[in-house]
Amino acid sequence: MRFLIISFVLSFGIVFGDDIPTLLPVDPFDPNSDAARLDDAMSGLGTDEDKIISVLCYRTASQRDVITTTYNNQYGSLAADLESEVSGNFKILSVMLTHSMIKFLSIELHETMALPGTDEPSLTEVMISRSNQEIIGIQTFFNSYYGHTLVSEIESDTSGPYRQLLIKIAEGRRDETNIVDMAAVQKDVTDLYEGGPAMEGTNEAIYVDIFSLRSYVHLNQVAILYESTYGIPLSTVVTTEFADDMANALVSILQYSSDKAVYFSSRFFTSIAGAGTADRDLMRLTVSRCEIDLGNTKNAYQTVYGESLSSAVSRDTSGSYRTALLALIE
Repeated sequence: MRFLIISFVLSFGIVFGDDIPTLLPVDPFDPNSDAARLDDAMSGLGTDEDKIISVLCYRTASQRDVITTTYNNQYGSLAADLESEVSGNFKILSVMLTHSMIKFLSIELHETMALPGTDEPSLTEVMISRSNQEIIGIQTFFNSYYGHTLVSEIESDTSGPYRQLLIKIAEGRRDETNIVDMAAVQKDVTDLYEGGPAMEGTNEAIYVDIFSLRSYVHLNQVAILYESTYGIPLSTVVTTEFADDMANALVSILQYSSDKAVYFSSRFFTSIAGAGTADRDLMRLTVSRCEIDLGNTKNAYQTVYGESLSSAVSRDTSGSYRTALLALIE
């Protein structure tokens, strides 16, 4: 058993590789100079949007947070000034870039549930892709910013096992180790079979617990062993056992655990494929991943869809909005 664990850990670094960000902290960093540059870009007649991009799209979220505080202390409100000086999608993106990452993610989660109907794929995307520490930070910020908890909003906007899955994820208790115990994998495979295809109905609690609490490397091994044992992909099983939002969420978790770069490339593709562009999704994906692993997603996008992510984004956007997105992506 020990050999299996060590072998898997060693192979993990090879198979999954290192995360490749497209945005790194600028060094040396001078928030006073950056704040002054933003003020200059919006002072007087007209607005120098390229100058705004040169600051907001080339600084990390933690650096932008310091710049925003500096600007607010010296010149007024950066978000309010951007709101009045620029327009359209570039305005939305620019204001997003004034938020800390936790504030940004909290607002994005709220937006997925704020309008009539719920954007379940986007809600799932954010919830499954953030660390336990980030989830706890979002919970704290959400309560102070909106005056109610993230869980209460999930409860009012979702239902059934999908609601229970999200609430469990929102507890921030997923195993984040990269060590896989194959005996535990085997038990989960058996439990999923006995709690699904082997019985009439579905033991929803088993699926909720396994998919919300197990590490992603563990879940990937569960999917591999399940298919080799029972001759059917686990992704097919969950779409048979569950409907709609829950099925889609479980499939998303399996895709993320198998290859998160491919998962995010598919999310990008969905945001820009067909008529029109899901601009909010495109912005969120870019801003939320550029400091983590957007380089990996770019590679996967090229492989899966046969063109660069930059080309696809460029084709579906225009003006300063396009320039800003490409600065973050490239």
